[in-house]
Amino acid sequence: MANRSSREDMASNPRSSMRTGYNARAQQRARAKKGAGAGQKKIIDYPHPKNLNICFKEGVEEGKVNADPTTTELKIYLEMKGFPHKVHIVEPEKGRNLPEWFRKNNWDGILPMAKYDKEQYKIGSAEIMMALEKKFRVPLLCAGGMGASRFRGKTVKNLTLSLLKSVRPYDDSNPDWVDLKSEFRQLDEYLVQCHNKEGDYLKEKRFTLWDIRMVPALYNLISVANLFKPGFEIPDDVPHLRSYMNHAFEDPIFLKFRPTVRQIVTYFEPKLNVRLVLGDDVQ
Repeated sequence: MANRSSREDMASNPRSSMRTGYNARAQQRARAKKGAGAGQKKIIDYPHPKNLNICFKEGVEEGKVNADPTTTELKIYLEMKGFPHKVHIVEPEKGRNLPEWFRKNNWDGILPMAKYDKEQYKIGSAEIMMALEKKFRVPLLCAGGMGASRFRGKTVKNLTLSLLKSVRPYDDSNPDWVDLKSEFRQLDEYLVQCHNKEGDYLKEKRFTLWDIRMVPALYNLISVANLFKPGFEIPDDVPHLRSYMNHAFEDPIFLKFRPTVRQIVTYFEPKLNVRLVLGDDVQ
């Protein structure tokens, strides 16, 4: 009788029936997904590098954020591509934990380094990402003009370090500040050119290689410039760059790997040969 009554209720209210069926299927999918995550490896059904090994420098921990922008960008890239990989934490200066293939193919100890497909070796995050992207196009991250731009983040990284090392203030008497403002303006103009085109982050809300290279370097600069040398401000004549940073800094993929201000300060202190005392309000 109860089953008959239930069928009659469903027949008289088809929307309720649809909701019941949908909820049941949703619960089945959730159970299946939970079961698949327990003890099973992620299945990659598209071409990917075989036996991908990545060497990071001492201090990097798998699954945790790091303030080194080259490490951050490579971690974001591998996460977005979904490539299975093995991580090696090495210390080239002291010869610690170095795989034999690292010793033979990276005499200068440049990090990060990748080995894949038997005898393929790439050194530096930019070279690793570009080589993998060229050979393994799915999922595609090098889209449109954004991926082909000359802006790869290296200029911002170099200018950040030289700017913070300089004893001069943030004004036109400081050539590093003049160069950085020029870079900001070129970035702003480039974002205007790419507006609403393929690869435009503000349109697609998805990182390309361009974003992966730029965002960690920009975030480090914006986060700590005033701590090491007060007076830093983003120029008023780069509104598109401002908008871009406001959105990109809060992107879920970047939030997963975004370092804290304290981590960024710790990263820069030995490079600048200074020691900052941070307040309790600085995370």
